[in-house]
Amino acid sequence: MKKPTKILIFVLFFILFCSMITATVYMYFLDQQTIQQQNENTKTSDNTDISNQKVVATENKQQIDWKQFSTMDFYDSAFPQIAVSAVTAPIGENILSAFSNDISSEQSLLHYGTIEENFRSLLSGECDIVFSPEPSEGLLALQEEYHTELECIPISKEAIVFLVSYENSLENLYLEDIQNIYSGKITSWENFTGEETTIVAYQKNENSLLQSMFHRYILSKEKTMQPPKNLQFDSEKNLITTLSFYDGSPYAIGYDTYYYASTILFDYRIKMLAIDGIYPTKKNIANGIYPLMTNYYAVIRKNSQMDAPQQKLIQYLTSPMGQKLISASGYIPLSEEFLQSKPLVN
Repeated sequence: MKKPTKILIFVLFFILFCSMITATVYMYFLDQQTIQQQNENTKTSDNTDISNQKVVATENKQQIDWKQFSTMDFYDSAFPQIAVSAVTAPIGENILSAFSNDISSEQSLLHYGTIEENFRSLLSGECDIVFSPEPSEGLLALQEEYHTELECIPISKEAIVFLVSYENSLENLYLEDIQNIYSGKITSWENFTGEETTIVAYQKNENSLLQSMFHRYILSKEKTMQPPKNLQFDSEKNLITTLSFYDGSPYAIGYDTYYYASTILFDYRIKMLAIDGIYPTKKNIANGIYPLMTNYYAVIRKNSQMDAPQQKLIQYLTSPMGQKLISASGYIPLSEEFLQSKPLVN
């Protein structure tokens, strides 16, 4: 065989070999992309209650005809002065929307503030009712300062959920696992996913209600390890140490309430974990089978008369119609019976 012919054959075989390698690599990455997409689709299918929540909540806030949740005989007197924080504002806003025909346009009934500001306003008599997450011992201690007792009535169920990145293969943790992570006994994901990477376990500010609930239901303050910190400049350009907040990175874990995680924090990089094999869905939380449960409360002064406007509002919110308004507002009612997915829209 002539030399030019040998060279040509060699070149052809080399090109064929390279083509096969390129095709193999391409197919591998295509398969990986397909598998990843299938996994995401499966998770999205399994988590329909989570994945559509943000869009539905936004659309419903604009479209729902809230007057469908009013009652003919609810109020025959003035409305109470209502105080809300950022996390409970939709409840107060939607109540006023439902009964707007019964409210004078001159009345200013809804007051926004921090949770502590709202409790002080309630105790001082400036407002009649506060919608709040489960209050901390510090908030309840304000009763002694004002010499006034408070009463907390559950109006909605809530849960503490743990969050990891979708890039993390973890789907479930047991309560003991969480306690071991946040006490510092377990520091590597190798125990759960096989990856030899360090767990970055984020916490909330010590003065937050969520951190108070974490210590109450999950791990006491004395047993909880120091949270991740970072350095930053304050307003006067002094270098200070501050708490690091959950950033959704692949090896991080954090926690929040179901409502906040599903309507505000939710994106396609973050997923909620099952705890003790129970996934945090609205149905599981409403049924009370998810392990880490809490409530939203209507808080009033204990000495209020039974026919006072705030008492009537509590009677409404714990009634079937009021529980439907709670559900349509994006919160979880006290019973699965009142979960409402398709309220009437304008």
